[in-house]
Amino acid sequence: MKELNAWIPDETESAPLKQAAGAVSDQRLQRIVAEVRRLTRSIEIKDRQLCELRSALAHSATVHYSFEDRLQRELESLRIMMPGDTVPGTWAKPRSDQTQEGIVVRLPYVTNVLSVLFDAMCVFWADCDRDHLPKSATVAHAIDERLGLSSQQNGEASRSGQAYASAIRPDWVKEVDNRHHCRPTGMR
Repeated sequence: MKELNAWIPDETESAPLKQAAGAVSDQRLQRIVAEVRRLTRSIEIKDRQLCELRSALAHSATVHYSFEDRLQRELESLRIMMPGDTVPGTWAKPRSDQTQEGIVVRLPYVTNVLSVLFDAMCVFWADCDRDHLPKSATVAHAIDERLGLSSQQNGEASRSGQAYASAIRPDWVKEVDNRHHCRPTGMR
């Protein structure tokens, strides 16, 4: 009868085949799980690298703008750097070959601070572009450097430099950016 039923597999013979098929399936599943873990770790590493690159890019941009601002301040301070003893002579003798706009004021003397303020007015405000006005901080830092004043601990210009920069800021600029703090006409 065994010969007649040769085409029907015996249960003892089919059990190893099922186990072998199950083992292959388990091994394949384990390989797939291992591959998923490897890919997940790879993605996490790439995400960390992207975060580090973003941080490095943000840091380099910050350093760039800080460096650019410092260089701009140095350039502006060099533009107004003039020896203190030559300034009164230049103000006393107007150049005939240039048309000078402005106000002539006769003073009994000129102090070092006034000389620096006049120079800063000429450098920063005489021919300024109305679309790109100089920053008050830049003017204040330039005045600080020219007068030898120390900046504040937080890096801002000294209070004196800020006050001087505000004093020479034209009234039309103060009105445009709402910095003009004056009493109404009836209250004066």
